Amino acid sequence: MADFQAKSDVFLNWFKSQSGATYDSRLQLTDLRDRGAGRGIIATSDIPAETDLFTVPRKSVISVENSELSKKLPRIFTGLKNLDADGDDGMADGDDEEESLSMPDPWLDLIMVMVYEYLQGDNSAWKTYFEVLPNSFDTLMFWGQSELNELQASAVKDKVGKESADEMFKTKVLPVVKAHEDVFYSAAAQKLSDEQIVELAHRMGSIIMAYAFDLENNEEDEDDEQEGWVQDLEGTQAMGMVPMADMLNADAEFNAHLNHGEDTLTMTSLREIKAGEEVLNYYGPLPNCDLLRRYGYTSAKHSRYDVVEVPWEIISSTIDKRFTGKKGALDEDELEEGFVLERDSGEPDDTGINTHPAKFVGFPEELEEQVCQVIAPAMGISLDKGPNKVQRRQLKHTFFEIMDAVVPARLAQYGTTVEQDEQLLKNTDLEGRHRMAVTVRLGEKQLLKEAKAFIPAQLEKYKPVQEEEEGRSAKRQKR
Repeated sequence: MADFQAKSDVFLNWFKSQSGATYDSRLQLTDLRDRGAGRGIIATSDIPAETDLFTVPRKSVISVENSELSKKLPRIFTGLKNLDADGDDGMADGDDEEESLSMPDPWLDLIMVMVYEYLQGDNSAWKTYFEVLPNSFDTLMFWGQSELNELQASAVKDKVGKESADEMFKTKVLPVVKAHEDVFYSAAAQKLSDEQIVELAHRMGSIIMAYAFDLENNEEDEDDEQEGWVQDLEGTQAMGMVPMADMLNADAEFNAHLNHGEDTLTMTSLREIKAGEEVLNYYGPLPNCDLLRRYGYTSAKHSRYDVVEVPWEIISSTIDKRFTGKKGALDEDELEEGFVLERDSGEPDDTGINTHPAKFVGFPEELEEQVCQVIAPAMGISLDKGPNKVQRRQLKHTFFEIMDAVVPARLAQYGTTVEQDEQLLKNTDLEGRHRMAVTVRLGEKQLLKEAKAFIPAQLEKYKPVQEEEEGRSAKRQKR
């Protein structure tokens, strides 16, 4: 505990010493491990809205631009994917035909920089910063198989990507380090084994996944600004490790936002932050499965963004049970193998608060189109000629009948019920990773139940005209 806080204090002093950095005296960098949150920043007294909480000089950010590695080995950041097993980019010295090189990968570039700066030890300008970055992670990359099994039928289990990341580090990072040991290691440094280099790349990659920011060049003109909150741009621009900004935890409701200036990055309060309240950032409208996969935690407030994937295999099987006649064929390049169900959740307001009620309002249009392509021929309906009004109603009704069977079939793939999972979460002894796995799978089941509850009204709305007339006649007779 004392060592943890001591490292925090040293880091804070280092941050304040950066030329151009500011840090509001009403903030406290503190130990929040009892909440399962590592470090965090708390307000020690009330802080008004629109207060600059801290300012980070761009030159203090760990990035390709700021690292000496980009000056020593500039070509690895444009030709990294073309390196062969010997670490050679295959180009003669002085050859600058950049069109022969693959496009840069910001995530991989930053991993190279992080590996380099870490290996520099005391020679790195960010040595103190590395001291407060984590050594262990709860992201799915580091879960054992028994822990992953607790996610049950969640599709996130297939998105861990450990094997592909391992292969990438062995073929893209390891050769570069070994080919340029004179650059990556200081004179007194002990060289790492191949396995240790790959392990270090995994650690740096996980730190970047959980802590790095997409870096905008500067504040855009008002006319060019996008409406709403800016989220992860998925590797379309440069990335960087932003000291102090990444000490903030994040949630679906938040009270601070990082503004990108030409020379600085400034964290600003969006509304009043009360004394004792944690300063929170925003990662975007992410479902708990993605929060867990990328950042290693789950949040009750992010449950509004939960999603569930429905494989086409279940839908196709349900259709086959209902229709034995000739069905429509789907081109392989047009076939969607799965569909994502989600709620209409809206966006947080200007103060970081969610005011829009999260509600399931319908199945994806692409799902309905694909189902109708298959079932229309079996129903004697030609989509090429264009179905008439009655036929469109028949297709709609049949689609919802199919969904009425598909949703329970998807629910049945999980090993426990909603009620059982809710009971499990009441157990205070439930371990951290097990608890997070239950939270993810429960969120998906609850969404499926909402989707199931949505269907009856649609079946009534689109029931065949003959049934509708018979229903009206029956009502008149009762009168």
